[in-house]
Amino acid sequence: MRDESESKSNKDGNYMIDKKKAVTMILLAVWIGSTLSGCTGGKDVGVDQSAEESVVESEALADTNDSTDKDTDMPVDDQTDIASVEDQSEKADSQGDSTKNENLYEKFLKNEIVATVNIESSQENEYYVPLLEKGSFYTLEQLGQRISEYFFDPEYSDKTSYDQVQYAYVNSADGAGAQKLLIKFIGLNIYAPDDDSYAVVVVSENDGKVYLTAEYECWARSSTVICSNGILSEYGSGGAGDLYGGISALLSDGTIASVYGTEDLYGWWTNYICYTYDVDQAGDSDIYQEVFGTDTSPDALIVTVYTIGSDKYYQYDIGECAEEQKVLCETYLDRCHDELGINWSLDEEVETAIQGRCAGLGISYEETMQQPELAWHVL
Repeated sequence: MRDESESKSNKDGNYMIDKKKAVTMILLAVWIGSTLSGCTGGKDVGVDQSAEESVVESEALADTNDSTDKDTDMPVDDQTDIASVEDQSEKADSQGDSTKNENLYEKFLKNEIVATVNIESSQENEYYVPLLEKGSFYTLEQLGQRISEYFFDPEYSDKTSYDQVQYAYVNSADGAGAQKLLIKFIGLNIYAPDDDSYAVVVVSENDGKVYLTAEYECWARSSTVICSNGILSEYGSGGAGDLYGGISALLSDGTIASVYGTEDLYGWWTNYICYTYDVDQAGDSDIYQEVFGTDTSPDALIVTVYTIGSDKYYQYDIGECAEEQKVLCETYLDRCHDELGINWSLDEEVETAIQGRCAGLGISYEETMQQPELAWHVL
């Protein structure tokens, strides 16, 4: 009986080695324990019957696992590899999934991810080539290459690349959303060699991805300074008697919106309002020439034009004009009003309009008059 039991146990054990090694070890331990304790043949049969039941249950479980594996038509290891590849592919498709707990701006600074251009061109001109075309995308290194390609023409310059890259983090002026990342490329020779000109690109995060949402350039005759509160102060020159400036704001969506713009016209340059800002006439006006002639130059006459949203506001100053010129200046200003429809605005009207513009943009009017310095860092 023992031989028969031993033979059956060995047979079952060998079978289970193929199916489940762990079950074999358990059965072997039971058999050895039974032998050492001097079990009778009947008890051996009981043990063997119990073992058979265990084998049947284990076999059924193993067959179920085999069936599950076979349904995939590939080994389990291959399934695991494919699942891993698919998982990596999904992560590559979404920066949000792969960088959920990481700083996307830092990853962009390390050239680990790309930023997609989401800048609407402000000019519709067949001759105008935008610095960054909407829908294109760049790593930081590729963005630098684009900057160099755009500003350095080998036909006119031996210089082929910018001098330095700086970066800074800035709050949005409307106080909403996360900070924005600014990238500044310095040494672009826009106006002249070594003129310290530069371009700034705004990088914004949205839904786990980064975008290039705005850009501006600064050179010898055009300056823009951005403050840590997201307010930009602008100044430039269109000629000896044509100076412009204004205030803009960096908003939470990463775009830059004008709060107001100013243009100060001096002396002869005030004749611009006779045609450049002509609201009622299609052609040029000769009012300036008719009033002042060719021998008189009212150098102290100043006309300031405010652009606030889609509206324009005009102011003048004749306080420093010589007495003999004031009459002519007043005549000129009156004719601009009567014949061109230019209304001269008081300070209160302009201030109210600016406050309304701020409210429309969701920014504080008081913030526009503050200019806290922004800290830039060399990359």
